[in-house]
Amino acid sequence: MGFREVKIELERIDKPEIIKLISEMYKKIPSVKAYLDVFATGEIEQLVSKYKKEIERYIYPSGSNMVLRESEARKLIRTIRKMKITELNIELELHYVICCMEIIQDFGYSDDNYYIAIEKMFYSATNGIAELGIIERYEKQLDSISFKASEFGLELNY
Repeated sequence: MGFREVKIELERIDKPEIIKLISEMYKKIPSVKAYLDVFATGEIEQLVSKYKKEIERYIYPSGSNMVLRESEARKLIRTIRKMKITELNIELELHYVICCMEIIQDFGYSDDNYYIAIEKMFYSATNGIAELGIIERYEKQLDSISFKASEFGLELNY
């Protein structure tokens, strides 16, 4: 069923039924709960904390083979972007960049695709910052990231 059909069905349902439907989704679907919590309160700190931990779990090597799974972190961030909460995206994208640069520093990891992914994530975050007009809030963090990145041959300028 496409979005148009879903929208038509929702227009047929009366308000109490829609409330019941949303309540059920809230109880059963974690991403819906997260989105509606932000919608109701405007607070993103809990989500930022939760997702930062997940990103770290993917980025930092684990197991005896020291497997890197940063692609899973990118996949998580792409999924979160669908919530259209720009400030949440910024926080997670910058965290991803910082974690990846720690991997480069600690393990000397060097891979062109890894560097390209870092650059894309950084510029996605800076685009969000510019969109919201909150450069002052992130200026020190961006300067720090840019300086550290230059040590690894990455040019991350905003």
